[in-house]
Amino acid sequence: MAQPTSPVTPSLVFVPNLRTDRGMGHLKRCLGAARSAGSSSVVYLAAEFAFVGKFPLFSRSVVQTLADQAGVTLWDHWPPGLSVPTVVVDLQATTEAAFRFLRDRCVRLVGWDEGGRVRGRFPFLVDSLPHDTQPLPNVRLPELLGLGVPPRAPLFQRPVQRVLAAFGGADSRGLTLKFLTFVKSLQGQGRWPYSLTVVRGPLSKVLLPPDTEVLEAPSNLAGLLGGYDLTVTSWGLTALESLAAGTPVVLLNPTSYHEKLARAAGLPTFGVGRPRVQAFWSGVEEAPEAARVAFGKLLRPPQDPGAYFAAFHGSDGFCPVCRTSGHPVFARTVHKSYHRCEECGMEYLSVHQLPEKQYSEAYFFEDYQKQYGKTYLQDFPHIQGLGRERLAFLDKTFGAQEGRSVLDVGCAYGPFLAAVALAGHRPYGLDVADAAVDHVKTALGFPAVRASFLDFRWQEAFPGHSQPDVLTLWYVIEHFPNLDALLRQANSVLSVGGIFAFSTPNGRGITRRFAPEKFWRESPDDHFSIWNPRNSRSVLGRFGFEVAAYRVTGHHPERFPGLKNPRGMFFALIRVLDRWLGWGDTFEVYARKTKELP
Repeated sequence: MAQPTSPVTPSLVFVPNLRTDRGMGHLKRCLGAARSAGSSSVVYLAAEFAFVGKFPLFSRSVVQTLADQAGVTLWDHWPPGLSVPTVVVDLQATTEAAFRFLRDRCVRLVGWDEGGRVRGRFPFLVDSLPHDTQPLPNVRLPELLGLGVPPRAPLFQRPVQRVLAAFGGADSRGLTLKFLTFVKSLQGQGRWPYSLTVVRGPLSKVLLPPDTEVLEAPSNLAGLLGGYDLTVTSWGLTALESLAAGTPVVLLNPTSYHEKLARAAGLPTFGVGRPRVQAFWSGVEEAPEAARVAFGKLLRPPQDPGAYFAAFHGSDGFCPVCRTSGHPVFARTVHKSYHRCEECGMEYLSVHQLPEKQYSEAYFFEDYQKQYGKTYLQDFPHIQGLGRERLAFLDKTFGAQEGRSVLDVGCAYGPFLAAVALAGHRPYGLDVADAAVDHVKTALGFPAVRASFLDFRWQEAFPGHSQPDVLTLWYVIEHFPNLDALLRQANSVLSVGGIFAFSTPNGRGITRRFAPEKFWRESPDDHFSIWNPRNSRSVLGRFGFEVAAYRVTGHHPERFPGLKNPRGMFFALIRVLDRWLGWGDTFEVYARKTKELP
């Protein structure tokens, strides 16, 4: 077994449940996923109190045997100071202490069928087991159960003759003996017409009556289930494997949590911890039809979970301002999770399973035209006019001054730079797009460089030129996932007294206020921070800036919900409120640098 001191740092760590009372399914599927993910993955045996409390655990020797069979590396201890790219948590219900431990040791944290109190804090949630636990996950992927689902639904309707009872690898709640006692009682009443086989799991210590037909720790239980007419088990992987094998199920559950999940799946149950006679017979009668419905609803052709998680990628889930993580997620889509930082109040985005955004010519032409009905260059005069308005507001706020040097970050094809030049100031441009920078330099004749702002150095880019008086980012700041680095860079570029101005979508605008689901769904997947006038003051204050003024823009009173006629008294009232209360969907910030940062 490789120890944590191995020089190879894994890119993927699986953290399975080790508590016997929660069954062996979590451990087995993590071992299987790690096996298919390859040598860059390990399984961390989180046996610390923060993870398992005082509950009994699977024995280390049994876990090692299973890992050896799978060819998987185990970690008994997390290497000190090590952070890994991705951790997949399969604990069923993660404690807050365990969540904090793992959060601080990885870039991306994924909850797999997470059902605990910290479910809402996981940056990404994937559910493969059917349940309705809130909040909803980013994705539902029953394919990750890896079940061998036949192309056609089985014929579940058949006479019951052979019954199989299987209650997990450990059966810590003693359901096997309780069910056998139940069957014995029915046999004494002449009401048990079936043959019965009982599975004794590898960790089960139950002593069975000598006349019991027993399957001792079968290595491939899933392959045997199709040979029976009914499976009696608990909610979990065995129940779903039975459906995939074409065998109906009735469930005796160990806890009310399992009972809740079973009912959500639509499968018949006959007790929690103790069998109930009438519920059992009703369950046997309902089992074929319930199995048919559940088969179509729950099961999908298998997808390799190891390959899925090995290829998982996305942003780090850290607050872009204070670089802390683990903050609550208040909105999710398939590829996006929106967090609210408990430290600084910033709302921010983490993205998952998306290609990195490329700001190429297509971004300014095809993509721009799809959104606005014209290309960026066709919209040049309009954007230049907006630039004149911004410069006028800047003069109004800080006082008119000729010949300011203005660095526009994300200058694109230069409409704001053109407005700067016409106003008698000195324009400088910066952008990551080659074609845009070439246009600014050749067509407009302004100095410009192609660079990332985070790597930009003024004297290297524009040697011999004094530091800029004004730094602007028009609809650019939200594209940076690390605002800490960006705002420190902004501070370093300007001298004390320099002006910092930017525009961004308004997190308190009319769309966010009255149609939040639409706002999150349609917000671009490269807008990593959600600003508003209130949080901009405190955030900028952290980085040596003092806000002098706001300018709320993007007024669209017609977006007020239920407003079908953009005329009349009601529309006039909404238009007044929109202006008065600052409901515009965008806004601008004008700040001055007041101090250097340490």
